[in-house]
Order: sequence, then structure tokens, then C-alpha cells
Amino acid sequence: MKIQDSNDLLNYLITQSTERKDWFGFTQQRLTAISLAHEIARNHANTISPEEAVDYAIALNEAIYQKIIRTTR
Repeated sequence: MKIQDSNDLLNYLITQSTERKDWFGFTQQRLTAISLAHEIARNHANTISPEEAVDYAIALNEAIYQKIIRTTR
């Protein structure tokens, strides 16, 4: 599957969640973080640095994993 935008990424994660128990593993988290960092940077480039966008994306991914994914396993 070729991921070109946020919708493709969401569809990929949905497919993975139905096929694999560890559907939000390291690879999926990294793909999501990259996409999030780009979106955050694009939407907030006038107020935050690239490093802050990446840090926020990583923190958001971790929160998603801890509060949504891990608690539903």
C-alpha cells in the first residue's frame, strides 16, 4: 500500500488493526509520527519550530498508545 496522505494513513492503520494484534507497533507509530509532524508543522509553522512539531508528534503518539491502544488490548 502506498501512503500519500492522511486518509491513506488512516486506511492503512484500520486495515492493520483488523489483521494484526500488534497493529500499532513501532513501524506504525513512526509512520504516524512522521505524518503528524508534517501536519503540525504545516499548520503551526508561524508559532513553533520544526523540533517542537516533531516533539509534539512523538508525545501525541505515546499518549495515543498509552491511553487508547494499550488500554483496549
